[in-house]
Amino acid sequence: MLQNKSYSDGGRQPRFSTARSGAVTVMVAVLLVVLLGCAALAVDIGQLYVARTELQRAADSAALAGASALGRALASPFGEYLFANDIYSRAEAYAQLNNCVLQGVALSRNTDITIGYLADPHDLNGNLQILPLDQCNAVRVLAHRSASNAAGKVPLFFAPIWGINSSEVSASAIAVLDDRFYAYRGANAVPFTLHIDTWEDEIINGNGDDSFGYDPQTGDVRESPDGVPEVKLFPNREGPGNGKGKGKSGSNDGAGNFGILEIGDNGNGVPGLRDQIRNGISQDNFTDLTGEPMIKFYDYDSGDEVSYNIGGEPGVKAGLKDAIEEKVGQIVAFFLHDSVSGTGTNTVFHVVAMRFGRVMEVDLTGNANTGKAVIIQPVPFYGSGILTSPNAPSSDKLIAKLQLVR
Repeated sequence: MLQNKSYSDGGRQPRFSTARSGAVTVMVAVLLVVLLGCAALAVDIGQLYVARTELQRAADSAALAGASALGRALASPFGEYLFANDIYSRAEAYAQLNNCVLQGVALSRNTDITIGYLADPHDLNGNLQILPLDQCNAVRVLAHRSASNAAGKVPLFFAPIWGINSSEVSASAIAVLDDRFYAYRGANAVPFTLHIDTWEDEIINGNGDDSFGYDPQTGDVRESPDGVPEVKLFPNREGPGNGKGKGKSGSNDGAGNFGILEIGDNGNGVPGLRDQIRNGISQDNFTDLTGEPMIKFYDYDSGDEVSYNIGGEPGVKAGLKDAIEEKVGQIVAFFLHDSVSGTGTNTVFHVVAMRFGRVMEVDLTGNANTGKAVIIQPVPFYGSGILTSPNAPSSDKLIAKLQLVR
């Protein structure tokens, strides 16, 4: 028969209280191990996440740097320009500017850098094809911390408890130099136009003078040849004339190979033109001309050529001298026309293309016989404002968009 028992304050406690305390202690000990394990897992996962983010940054910058070397060299835009060593060197150099968990990111040319061709850069499932170098448009970079490179795997803090001391981490990127230029909406364009025949003769055929050079280290223009021909925007005539200062077939039509264009609401007046030269033709100006905040030379969908009849004037207004001189050493976008009609303020230029160049010399004093000229050296351009279309033809890497696609 069970009997009720009472205990004084100093009496003996029931045995079930001792058992409960022991169970709680065991449970806390077990949960503490679990909690510490979760905390350790969180720390190590965070470490690996940071490592991958750092590797992705390295891969992105290296791929863009490598793809930039697929283009034409600024020093010789119309000569030999593709060198695999330059592509590898740029990618390696930019990767090394990044760290991954306090270790520099090193690339192996044989396994980590791939030069190839993407038929459609926007197709995420498209394969990178290995083609001859002059047909390539893409660079793929694999940045990693693994047993195969000098930095080794990423060390872990708490995982060694379970016998895992480190982990491999990788990231990849593909950058493309897409030269299927169809439109421009940047801020480098100035209202200058040059006859396309002059461009072909002096630049493509190499018959232009080579009197100036550009030092990229100092940003200075020097009066010494650098192997790149220049084009004189003004005051050359449009074509063979009668030797009396007239243009093709002895006509005054067009009055030269060069003109100032009336693009947008500048009224072709000096203040508006001066602003466009200093600050570039705005998207609003392009909208006034084309109905869109850009100027297109190919239709995006069909790839058909697009051209414009734009009013303007031959020659350079004296009031623009200071604005043009401010552009010396800078890159500008200008236009090419293939025909001209009218004279003076009634001149109309048929604009068919756009090119980029660096302003090398401005001399608007005197006359053509005493050196009066605006001289531009052509450069390839891969900066902002370039729009590409899969249906536009290649610009032969003169104008292109450099972009990450994966």
